[in-house]
Amino acid sequence: MPPFDLIRAAIERHKTFYITTHVGPDGDAIGSALALQMALQNAGKRAVYVSRDGVPHSSRFLAGHERIELDVPIGQKFDCAWVLDCDGTAPRVASRMEPIELARERILIDHHRTSLPTFDINWLDPNKPATAQMIYELLIALEMKITPAMATALMTGLSCDTGHFRFPNTTPDSLRAAAHLIELGADNSLVAFKQFDERSFSSNKLLGVAMQKSQSEHDGELIYTAIAVRDFQSIGTGDESSENIVNFLRNVRGARMAICMRERRDESGPHARISVRSEEGLRADLFCNEFGGGGHAAAAGCRQSGEFEMVVEKIIKRAKQWIDEPHPRIAN
Repeated sequence: MPPFDLIRAAIERHKTFYITTHVGPDGDAIGSALALQMALQNAGKRAVYVSRDGVPHSSRFLAGHERIELDVPIGQKFDCAWVLDCDGTAPRVASRMEPIELARERILIDHHRTSLPTFDINWLDPNKPATAQMIYELLIALEMKITPAMATALMTGLSCDTGHFRFPNTTPDSLRAAAHLIELGADNSLVAFKQFDERSFSSNKLLGVAMQKSQSEHDGELIYTAIAVRDFQSIGTGDESSENIVNFLRNVRGARMAICMRERRDESGPHARISVRSEEGLRADLFCNEFGGGGHAAAAGCRQSGEFEMVVEKIIKRAKQWIDEPHPRIAN
């Protein structure tokens, strides 16, 4: 059973709240966190949402996104810390761990299969299609008002993780939630356009480069592309322009697994950000878990340190093996 009573008591007991999600936040992470932040603020609480990676363009239409903080002062303490859409571990959290560790109480809400109950209050349900579905159910259970802005944020989360209700994880409950959110004022058409259709000019140019560089392996069952720093520099853009490129790779007829790798160089050294899409039976989440990441059975990601060419070679070598191996079925 969801720990609604424990969460209700925590909200009543505390006054200040810290909210964060996973690195490189998507529509589910941002929509869930914004809706929760607004709900807590409407209840008279102080709630701060922190994401050191900022907000991708696809979510900048959401009310309140401009108030998302990149960080809080060192040593600042909060009564309660929430981590949403993430396993709560340092490599995956989009903020410093100090504010979470200093909080008097910690709440973890996630729907990824690789998450473990490590916080004071844990609600982990891999059968939910999106964390936004869980936040929606929480607000309904706690009888907290859902405003049109909150409804649009939650719809963004549901849309993001269900492919706007096209993916196999779409459930009757998610469709009922979507219908209710529209009744509450969610702008469904705007959400779909912003999440899946609208692209910047630089994103379109980078997509062209990525498609030109794409490779087919394993009789067309594996499609991948590797975008180097020089590719980003040639267009004058950053990693934010690579959003959704992996989905175009997955759309190739006959592809069972698609991988988009992007080279990054910063103060942490050379590394690659890796996005994976696959048939559910190929368990993209378990594949990425081998490399320190995670996600969903059909959509996951990870980060690998090292020179880009070596990382690409390692990932693709393992992917070709992965396609031929048996993998655990998803438990209902």
